[in-house]
Amino acid sequence: MHIVWSPALETGHRQIDLQHQELVEMLNELLVALDSGSEFAALNDILPRLNNYVLFHFGTEEMLMPGLPPESDHAASHCRAHRDFTARVNALRIKVASGERPDAGPLADFLRNWLIDHIQQTDRELITLLAAGQPRPLSG
Repeated sequence: MHIVWSPALETGHRQIDLQHQELVEMLNELLVALDSGSEFAALNDILPRLNNYVLFHFGTEEMLMPGLPPESDHAASHCRAHRDFTARVNALRIKVASGERPDAGPLADFLRNWLIDHIQQTDRELITLLAAGQPRPLSG
């Protein structure tokens, strides 16, 4: 099942949303390959790109985190989620590069569910906290 980009996946932060759209496109490319039975070749192509792109994207999100309210513990848990996901994708990339064929169904489910959950919960919380930490304009 493919991910269809919709307002349900928007965080309200243009740069982050554009990067999320790119991640959704990569994941959908992988899902098409899994459906067509050509997942091994696709994994060899897509996983290195996915790994590089998530590092770039997670870096973008983490550069925003100094703007969080000082009392928030969001940054630590958000970064931990990024590191866990990156480690999992990297381990998968290494396995595929060595010739191992992962079970495509659970892999697709994991990637799809993780991305949707992360966007709708963790990333939205980040954007909400950033907005809450911004000074309010003076009314005149």
